[in-house]
Amino acid sequence: MNTILEGFLELKEILNSFNGLEKDYNWLLTDLDWSYQENCLDYFEDYRIFDDLHNNFWITGENLKKLANNKDFYFIWGVFSAFDKKEKIDLDDIKVEPYADGNPNLWWGNSKYPTS
Repeated sequence: MNTILEGFLELKEILNSFNGLEKDYNWLLTDLDWSYQENCLDYFEDYRIFDDLHNNFWITGENLKKLANNKDFYFIWGVFSAFDKKEKIDLDDIKVEPYADGNPNLWWGNSKYPTS
C-alpha cells in the first residue's frame, strides 16, 4: 500500500484513518520533513538523525498513538513503514532506507507508470 499525503497534516489526522490498526504494528519512519517538539523523541524506541534529509525512527504502534494524542506534529513529507510486532529493526543495520523525495517508484508525474 502506498499513500502520498500533500500539505500539512497532524499525526492524529493520519492515524484516525487507520481505525486503531496502528497499534498492531511497529513503525519505521524515514525521510521525514516535519515540525516537532524536542521532547517528542522520548516516544521513540530508537532514532538516528543524520541531517535534515536523512533520519530514521523506530516506534511501537502504541507509542505512535500516544505521540499523536499528546503532541502537535505536522508532516510535510515522510515514509511510514509498518512491521509485524515481533520485528525489531536495528537502525544501524538498515542498508536501504525507504524514501519518497526523488523516488521514481512513487512519483510518476503525468505518466501512468514508474519510469524505472
